[in-house]
Amino acid sequence: MKVARRALAVATVLAFGITAPVHSQAKAKIYTLLPNTALSGVVDPALPDRTAVRKAWPKQPANPNQLKIGWTDITLGNPWFVELIKGARQSAAKYGYSIDVQVADGDLQRQCAQIDNFVTRKMDVIVVDPTDTLGVSACINRAVDAGIPVVTVGTTPDASARVLTTLLGNPYASGFEVGRYVAKEAGKDTPIDAAVVIGVLGNSTSESRINGLIAGIVDQRMRERNTSASREDAMLRGFELFQTLKKTGKLSAPDIKFNVLALGVGKWTEEGSLAATEDILSAHGSKLNFILSENDFMGLGALRAVRNMGKQGKIRIADAAGGYRGELDQIKKGNILVSGENSGEQTGVAAIEFIHNAFTRRVDANNLPMGSGFPPAIITQGNVDQKIDPNPANLFYKYTIPPVRSISEIRAQGASN
Repeated sequence: MKVARRALAVATVLAFGITAPVHSQAKAKIYTLLPNTALSGVVDPALPDRTAVRKAWPKQPANPNQLKIGWTDITLGNPWFVELIKGARQSAAKYGYSIDVQVADGDLQRQCAQIDNFVTRKMDVIVVDPTDTLGVSACINRAVDAGIPVVTVGTTPDASARVLTTLLGNPYASGFEVGRYVAKEAGKDTPIDAAVVIGVLGNSTSESRINGLIAGIVDQRMRERNTSASREDAMLRGFELFQTLKKTGKLSAPDIKFNVLALGVGKWTEEGSLAATEDILSAHGSKLNFILSENDFMGLGALRAVRNMGKQGKIRIADAAGGYRGELDQIKKGNILVSGENSGEQTGVAAIEFIHNAFTRRVDANNLPMGSGFPPAIITQGNVDQKIDPNPANLFYKYTIPPVRSISEIRAQGASN
């Protein structure tokens, strides 16, 4: 792992989200839908300023060299979250910070009680991996009103939460690039008849990954058909198709030969996805050529189901986010087509690096976007060997920590494009 000291060049993604150059014409409709649980990672070119939002910042800690960090996590139920905490602990130890990790086990009330306990104990900063995007916001704001800044990780909370920012792999942009790759690999004349396995409906990370994946397929297929549609047009149509999928469990876009025949919920786990995919294959297996999975663990579960049903080689699997070593092995073997990058360890390290840089004034933490997502990247059979870390202690891919950029920096970059 390396901490990037200078801004990274990202060709199609500004800051850490999908956006567009700022021009004088009317705002594209997709940006008028923000904020939305299915658009986490999409950045409005006219991103509103957050300087006046009361965030308990700047904060003067009792001892700047020994920050006290309270961390409440949604779960330790799969290796991603275990690696998240491992990365955070290692980085905190590097700086001499103390970190108290509590686990909410998916229980909103428990997480709120943990936040309140951190307030009582006068922590310098609180990190929250939200169990619920809306419900946790009031609990976060109680901490902020008590003078303790809050950073979120993994999932961007509701816009009412007065957090400094959220550190996470960009859910939408990651899915978008995976979707484009799926469409390219399928070929423009091959129908994509897919099933979707999502982690949790209503969760902003889950919905944004799958929405982005759908929009990426739409974008690539529109490009292949030489339409005059813009990227924002594809994003809007993808969003509308995703809303149909949420309501009906399926979608159809015959003009671009793209259909989703079934929607399953995998609860972010291999076993959950195995069960959901087996049900889907029992009903639709003869018609499918793709399983579109939200994450690596669910992709591995889908792979098991495909093998169990004798469909390997006939149904391809794509993961909107991931990078777990077990998934990388299957990508190398050609059993999983593609994955977006999303490392638990990287996210944990990034959170502590951000806290360190904020408290040492290396970054202005008072005007940051709600979500500071990492630049999207995909892992395929063509580049997987370069992604695998020779250090077996890292259960995900090799990574760097990108800089967190302010709203003014994002706007300036957009104006120059």
